[in-house]
Amino acid sequence: MLIPAELYEDWGPLASLLNGHSPGSRKSLMYVKCTRLMRASQFSLWARLRELLAERGLTISTTVLVYLFPDGPETETGVVLSDGGRVYRFDLMYDRMREEGDRNALIEHWQDITSHWQTYPFSSEIADAFIWRPPLQRTYLDLVEETPRAS
Repeated sequence: MLIPAELYEDWGPLASLLNGHSPGSRKSLMYVKCTRLMRASQFSLWARLRELLAERGLTISTTVLVYLFPDGPETETGVVLSDGGRVYRFDLMYDRMREEGDRNALIEHWQDITSHWQTYPFSSEIADAFIWRPPLQRTYLDLVEETPRAS
């Protein structure tokens, strides 16, 4: 089982320092806040985003939402980092003015930007997210801790 995003917040400042950002800056922790909302928020837009990402084969508990922000009257632009290390850019489209419009949100312009994410806005946050994300595999130490000891 992976550790929830909240426990990884302690690593946010380390990721920021390794990439030359001042620790605790609002910008450097954007991926922590977005990931927490994506994984746990009960608001319908976040629930719908989880459904849409799962439809694309992403595992919500191991995916990092680097950012999601308004980019026009009916669009939110986002970037996710998959547990396999792929980076995807997307637009989340929905009618903000319509009641429950977020429940009908759709992902458009889904792009794999793994090979060139360094050229995108917020590239430093993407770099931080690579350092911060949960490990891809369990380690030997995980197995040792789970091994029952003989009494």
